[in-house]
Amino acid sequence: MFAQGDKEIRKEAMVIAAELSQEESAIIMFLCTDFVKGYSVTGEVKELFEILSKRNLLRLDLLSELLYQIRRLDILKKMKVDLMRLENNLRAGEGYVSPYRQLLVNISEDLSQEDLRSVLFLLSCQIPKGRLETVKTFLDLVVELEKCGKIDENNLAVVEECLTNIRRIDLKRKISKHKQMRECIRRSDAYQNVIPVSVPQQECGHIEQPWLSTVRPVITTRLLRQCAPSNCPRLTIALPEEPNVTELSSPVPESAQATVPRTSYVVQQVAVGTHENRLEAYKMQSNPFGLCLIIDCIGTDADLLKETFEALNFNVLLHLYVELNKIEKILKETSERDDLGALDCFVCCIISRGTQDCILAVDGNEPGLPFKQIQHYFKGQQCRSLVGKPRLFFVQDFLRTAANGELELPSAQSNGDLIQVDGNHCEELVPQEADVLWCCCQVSQSLLHQAPQQPSSFMRTLSEYLRKYQHKSDLISILTEVNRKTMLRNEQLNQLQATPLILQHTLRKQLIFP
Repeated sequence: MFAQGDKEIRKEAMVIAAELSQEESAIIMFLCTDFVKGYSVTGEVKELFEILSKRNLLRLDLLSELLYQIRRLDILKKMKVDLMRLENNLRAGEGYVSPYRQLLVNISEDLSQEDLRSVLFLLSCQIPKGRLETVKTFLDLVVELEKCGKIDENNLAVVEECLTNIRRIDLKRKISKHKQMRECIRRSDAYQNVIPVSVPQQECGHIEQPWLSTVRPVITTRLLRQCAPSNCPRLTIALPEEPNVTELSSPVPESAQATVPRTSYVVQQVAVGTHENRLEAYKMQSNPFGLCLIIDCIGTDADLLKETFEALNFNVLLHLYVELNKIEKILKETSERDDLGALDCFVCCIISRGTQDCILAVDGNEPGLPFKQIQHYFKGQQCRSLVGKPRLFFVQDFLRTAANGELELPSAQSNGDLIQVDGNHCEELVPQEADVLWCCCQVSQSLLHQAPQQPSSFMRTLSEYLRKYQHKSDLISILTEVNRKTMLRNEQLNQLQATPLILQHTLRKQLIFP
């Protein structure tokens, strides 16, 4: 729920209200309609803020969202709002304003004056004559239509028909997408943290989805959302040393401990050339197969990784000696690339000094960029082009001091709200966190002094085995052997107990590089 409003927030809200134009005030009033039901608001934003304050609904993150909706970034800057975090929260469905009201504001902004005159003319017959004098804008019209019961969140047929008549099919399409989203949520309200994903027909299989038997009821709005533990537990796979093994091992079941009580999982490795009980594989048919982003803040591994992934038929983007704020910009811009939709896979390789859950880039200053934020740019609603496709993260993290004890994994995240991926393909339910692999090697930065300008043990081994077992084995089997080799090499270098790779993944199929 909203936090308790206080005098400081109220004072700041009144200052903000004084800076808004009449049109901006009207939009904010419309966006907040659902929060002030039962109250009579005459049209003054200050009055609106007073009502919100009395109802304990006035808080800074709501004000920030409203200002963002009307594009008053100058005020947000004065408020020192973290714009990137705000945008990420809104993309993740963590806003307060209903999608229905945002949709109507977007339609209003896209209507030309001529369109508006046509809409007002066509829909004037739906409103009592005594109220027509107050209707000057599209949002005014919507408010009156709502009062008359002509439209609501579940019924926009009148508006759709009007937009068709004025040949604004682009705006009608926005309503259609909104309705599809609501239908997806309605059909999936027996599940938690799942999203319908459209995938090519040839990928639609009948593999059992084990998480569907344990999912919880979905809650779709922030005002009612409760925190529940993720159904996808965190896994650390630490494999023991196997002497005299030069090839990938035969199928051997291995137990991995999960963080959820009374829950266990068995990780089954698939041998090279074994076809019995083989899992369905991800489609790898695009040319190139995918995009590989390499960010090397140390300068040791970039050339080797570039050569490896180009040999695997990936387009490679390479960035050397990058500052922390530049990394965030690179990740964001990469997640928004237009060509991602045509590719079948995404890979991100990062080499940097860091802590147990952050990278520090060349700046070297904490708190750094959290691992979960790196992944966040390429998940679910943040990067629709990659939903249903494998996203692989390989990280070499040189810790400032040697890690003591078992390494901590990043906190498990909620799978988020539902999203609809456009396309005329068959539909399946896929968790928003699905199809992500995170593989991180954490060692002391003292190794940099022992082997300067040499590729890290992890990245060198990863490159070697990806090329060696291309066409032959799935990625998880390859990483099992990479883990074993990396532990041995790191142990020889620092003469301490070797640290295993941190391996977390939610892959639903086998990934084999063609």
